[in-house]
Amino acid sequence: MPEIKSKDHSIELVRIIACLLVIMAHSQLGVVESNAIVSGRLAFSTFIADDVPLFLLVTGFFLFGRIKSDSDIIQVFPYKAKSFLSRVYIPTIVYILISIFYRYFTEHLPSIANADWDYLGRFIFRLAPGDHLWYICTYMSFIFFFPMLAFVCQDNPQKNKLRRTLLGIAIAGAVLVDIQYFFKMSMFDLDKFLWGYCTIFLILGYELSLFIRKFDERQKKLFAIGVITYLLGFFIKFGLQNYMFTEYGYVNNRFRWLQCSPCFITATGMFITVYALGKIIKANSIAARIINYIGSCTFAIYLFHMLVIGATRTWQRELISKFDSARTFFDAAAYYISFALAVFGVALVVAIIFKYIVEKPVALAFSKTKSK
Repeated sequence: MPEIKSKDHSIELVRIIACLLVIMAHSQLGVVESNAIVSGRLAFSTFIADDVPLFLLVTGFFLFGRIKSDSDIIQVFPYKAKSFLSRVYIPTIVYILISIFYRYFTEHLPSIANADWDYLGRFIFRLAPGDHLWYICTYMSFIFFFPMLAFVCQDNPQKNKLRRTLLGIAIAGAVLVDIQYFFKMSMFDLDKFLWGYCTIFLILGYELSLFIRKFDERQKKLFAIGVITYLLGFFIKFGLQNYMFTEYGYVNNRFRWLQCSPCFITATGMFITVYALGKIIKANSIAARIINYIGSCTFAIYLFHMLVIGATRTWQRELISKFDSARTFFDAAAYYISFALAVFGVALVVAIIFKYIVEKPVALAFSKTKSK
């Protein structure tokens, strides 16, 4: 398998789309109003649900690129751990401190001692921050179990057979959980038996890194595969959500989120579609460089987007009113896209500042330590 480049603008485009979907997810409207489903909101909510799965697929796409044999695992593991510490963990702690002080000043608390210092403690000591930073804790678990995951994520006949057998068992288990939920049964608690949905998406991301490279010269076919796959999964999820509400009155049923087997279909289809679209843009073109640069800021955008959403609630309310409470699909699309782009733009400015004041200096400090 060829070495995966760290700056593939098609992958960076997937990151950007995933970031926009995360913003939409944290500003979405209820799908039920006056005891009836608002179809436009439900359709867009179904689309938004692939936000975190896209990030997980991208993580899996890159995480094992340096592993060619078992002997590489011992050499790569320290590099992955150090990279996580310098590029993710420490910047996240800095973000938490900024968030604590930001809320202290904006909420006019009587003393700094009254600030939410437990937020920092929950993240460091309990790995349970209680907000969007849960993904950072999940990523940390991937790094911790990297040797085990890397053992099966290698491109050779034996490891491919082993990995795909385990992946097939895990996905089959996820399907059984969905079937039990659909029929309101509770015979087996398979959630505890599986690797976990996040890990399944991670391994699927690695599988995509192998699959996509078979279509380097057939981007139109790759795009068609992505669109067909996505639409199949979308209509399955949309139909299941309508059915669960009609039959049982379930509003926030599991078919809206990543903890359902149809999400494997939609997330994979969306990933392939966006990747194929990115390949239309020539590498090293101005557009590709812009995408690469914005993609390099998506981690900081992810960190700060919740603060930006909180600070732009007035914009959100105005947009909801302007687009008729997002009842139809097109009104929902207009609301979600316009608000997400506004939040993304503000967060991007903050992310660029954070990138040069925090992320780059921390990474540089760690690289100097390594050189010594």
